[in-house]
Amino acid sequence: MKRFLLSLLILCLVLTLKAEDKAPELFDIQKELAAFEVKEVEEGDQETYGELEFYLVTGGPGSMVWENFGHSLILMVSPSSFPVAFDWGIFTFDESFFVNFAFGRLYYEAWETRGEYRIESLIADDRSVSILPLELDTKEKKNLYSFLMYSTEEENRTYLYDYFKDNCATRPRDIISWISGGELEEKLKSQKNTETLRKTVERHLSLSSFPVCWTISYLLGPEVDKESTAYEACFLPSRLEEEIAEWQGNERIEYYASQKRADVPEKWSLKDRSLIMGFFLLLLPLLFLPGKRFLERTGDLLLGIVYLFFGILSSVLVFFALFTIHTVTYGNINVFIISPLAFVSSVAHFLSLGKRRRNKAIGISSAIMGAMALVTLQVRILVPSVIQDSISVFIPALMLYLSELVVSLLLSRRKDQ
Repeated sequence: MKRFLLSLLILCLVLTLKAEDKAPELFDIQKELAAFEVKEVEEGDQETYGELEFYLVTGGPGSMVWENFGHSLILMVSPSSFPVAFDWGIFTFDESFFVNFAFGRLYYEAWETRGEYRIESLIADDRSVSILPLELDTKEKKNLYSFLMYSTEEENRTYLYDYFKDNCATRPRDIISWISGGELEEKLKSQKNTETLRKTVERHLSLSSFPVCWTISYLLGPEVDKESTAYEACFLPSRLEEEIAEWQGNERIEYYASQKRADVPEKWSLKDRSLIMGFFLLLLPLLFLPGKRFLERTGDLLLGIVYLFFGILSSVLVFFALFTIHTVTYGNINVFIISPLAFVSSVAHFLSLGKRRRNKAIGISSAIMGAMALVTLQVRILVPSVIQDSISVFIPALMLYLSELVVSLLLSRRKDQ
């Protein structure tokens, strides 16, 4: 076991170094905006920049998980040229992409592309498109144009993507706030968000499926349960559009409405669906009570798969917490509710497939994992600093552990009689 853990650690370090060798220079937008020279209006600027028009374009949710949250870009329209889209959502698959992704090094790029092509690609995917005119004077247009061109130069275009703090919506937010002298940021930071970031994520992931939503919610740590502001909520493209429209006092233009895609629900409860998941998991150990070999084998197979998934999922969380910069997973108490101990139950169930006796390790591991889950819940309740919302993970896990433990005790008593 020690050799295995040491080999795993060495492998992780080697992969880290291999990926870092190809790490590009990163564009830190906060530092660049702070250092960027604000340009004053000069003679001839009205003719050069005054006729430019800028728009915030918001794309609706798409089919892929990472598209469930929508997309933002800035569109520049000039009377003397074709429309240009400035897009911060570009990433490419290469030999180091998956290694970098595993360690949280999400290298995204800002590109300057033909505006009509970018919008048409959203429409072709049946994603809604809305356009919000940006109300800017000549000075603001000049500075916006200058920074957009600077940030999309080849040596500046790459940045380290962050799910909530640095993405395709937060970059336009920060740039628009900068050209307004910080007015937008000040307004947004003075307003509290009406829901936690976790709730926002869950509502949008409901467009994919319950298993995807539940899995990602398991991986998200307490950072997304803290009180947040409207500024932080603008990691979401649709929220950014809403806030800027309110700030400017104008309305968005609906350019294209999706024909088949469902709207993001205003309210959606992961806890309710986790309770249904819990009842399903609770029933699986009951397959052992009738004493039928077919049912027992079915139960061992299904429970072995469930625990194998739990073991892999919790191991991924441990890896993220120890070896990566996926900061949104740090301090995650879910690892004590569903832990790598699940591998023990998985192996025990698979080993029981060809035997008439239930493996004793199943009851023991269920008791240990159930106790860990209950202690974790008590800590969350009694310690004010532990704010993580883990109920959706706790409910199905505890129902499974208790059912496994009760069935093990009943079968043991039946054997003694």
